Amino acid sequence: MKKGRTRMLSLWLVCLMMSLQVFAQPSVCEVANMIQQTAWKTKQITEDVVLKQAQLEIFDSKQTISILALQPASTAKLAIYDGGDELNLTSELCKQVDAVAGVNASYFALEAGKGSVDFVRVNGTVLHESRSKSRNAAMAIDESGIHFLKRDTTDAKWEDKIDCDNVIVSGPLIMENGEVAQLGKDAYVKNRHPRTFVATKADGTILLIVVDGRNANAAGMSLYELYVLAKSLGCEHAMNFDGGGSSTMYVRGEPDNGVVNYPCDNKQFDHAGERRVGNVIYIK
Repeated sequence: MKKGRTRMLSLWLVCLMMSLQVFAQPSVCEVANMIQQTAWKTKQITEDVVLKQAQLEIFDSKQTISILALQPASTAKLAIYDGGDELNLTSELCKQVDAVAGVNASYFALEAGKGSVDFVRVNGTVLHESRSKSRNAAMAIDESGIHFLKRDTTDAKWEDKIDCDNVIVSGPLIMENGEVAQLGKDAYVKNRHPRTFVATKADGTILLIVVDGRNANAAGMSLYELYVLAKSLGCEHAMNFDGGGSSTMYVRGEPDNGVVNYPCDNKQFDHAGERRVGNVIYIK
């Protein structure tokens, strides 16, 4: 009987600890309230594009978030620009196409002369074939806006069959129809890192979001925390792009070479820590 009571007590304690851990996780409503109560620094970049930035405490951590909001029915559009086999700074790639604003995009090989490791098609021309099979999503851009597509696991050449002139593969998918997408359990998913992702709202608003990290002022987020953030912002769909030292947001005409977030590749909390990347998603 004593052993039975001991086992029951142990089980009860485990359940209590689990419930406390779940309780400690802020809900979407709680995060949404924190976001609404935060004094965001807001700047109108163009008639249709707004930059919002804030430092706030969510997920029991300090977070620094930058958001570019592209309004529905905007004359401004998203586009992809790829540097080929040359890696370059996000700010420089954006300047080459006179972008209004932009963020880093897909994954790439750090070795010189490698460029994107994921499928990229721009204006109907395939610039890169996939060399990595771990990405599970693509973003397609057409005149109606942007569309997130899940990988067809039955077809090794699924990217080639996407009927759109502008396509970039990345991932993982974070949110589908307002619900969390199927996320893995590996360290990349579960650990906190700087992140770059793109999301859409039901009214057609497109958000380009950079979450800074690897600093006392910016913890970074797990992919599940990104989902909670996206949900709290009222998004319905969201897709992750390259993060870590690559995460960079550029806005034309801003100081510090146009870099408005805090890229971490120089291990300083300033605007000078850009990493060279393969391509960008930009607003034209």
